[in-house]
Amino acid sequence: MTVKEKSPPVAKGAPVAAPVAATQPIDYPTFLSKLGAKDRLNIERHVTACEAEPTPAHATNYRRLLTVMGNLAPQSSKTHGQQAVQFYIPDGKYRMQVFALQDQRDGTIAVYCEDVLDAALKAGLLAGPHVVGDQNNSYRIKGSIDSLRVDQLDGKSANPSPFYKDMLGWNRRAIRITISATATSDQVDAIEKLCVMAARKWAAKA
Repeated sequence: MTVKEKSPPVAKGAPVAAPVAATQPIDYPTFLSKLGAKDRLNIERHVTACEAEPTPAHATNYRRLLTVMGNLAPQSSKTHGQQAVQFYIPDGKYRMQVFALQDQRDGTIAVYCEDVLDAALKAGLLAGPHVVGDQNNSYRIKGSIDSLRVDQLDGKSANPSPFYKDMLGWNRRAIRITISATATSDQVDAIEKLCVMAARKWAAKA
């Protein structure tokens, strides 16, 4: 069941803010400036830990994904400790969660967004699924040798974590895209395009 959270009142007749239909994100300092003190501290500590790793790729990828989703869903963001971030858009006098970013510093990063897998396959952005090991959820990125692991989620998915639970139910579906923390630019580019596809669906509904 999707739970809607109250946001500051919206003036009667005011249009719902449409997502930015562009791939150019806000910069990281601007994203941080929009957060509350506790949420900002959680993210800063997380990034500091990532920056202490032998290569800068993890911190670079994490900051980029934060700003991509923060740009497309500018209503508000909140953290679940240092491991996950939720992103919202306005929904009348409430707000609706549309993205989540999970990074447990275990070598992988997971992005959650509306289920646009079929649209991505139809558009040729992804191809598959392909079997990798014993799993059949790997999708090749157009024009690249790289792939994304994509899992489809819905209200029947077992034990959804609190930071993405509200993205399921009420006929809502989501996908979880999992990449290495040190993923290639092709992989991060593809995730950005999937997020933009999701944002266009909100704009059309608005």
